[in-house]
Amino acid sequence: MAKLGATVIDVNDLDIEKTFWQSALGVEISAEPEGYVFFKAQEGRSGLTLQKVPEAKSMKNRVHLDLEVEDLDEGIAQLEALGATVIQPRPTEGWQWVVMTDPEGNEFCVSQ
Repeated sequence: MAKLGATVIDVNDLDIEKTFWQSALGVEISAEPEGYVFFKAQEGRSGLTLQKVPEAKSMKNRVHLDLEVEDLDEGIAQLEALGATVIQPRPTEGWQWVVMTDPEGNEFCVSQ
């Protein structure tokens, strides 16, 4: 049976995305070979890798990350300060979450 080793995000600007995701997740970098940034996995979680690619994002993500925060409003504000944008606001009832994009437009969800 396979195990999930890492989630990889294709990016154009490795420096901007590295700064965003390192700050958003509060994780350390484990390695930076040319064209990649490997973040140390959080305890009990799979790792995150950024991979530099020449082409720009051209369509909606088919896979996305779900970030968990203790306070949704605070989490949204912190991510917006780092350059994220809310593209789908939270539902008015039930489970609370929003869809956001990172500085290059890669979608992810934030939930409480």
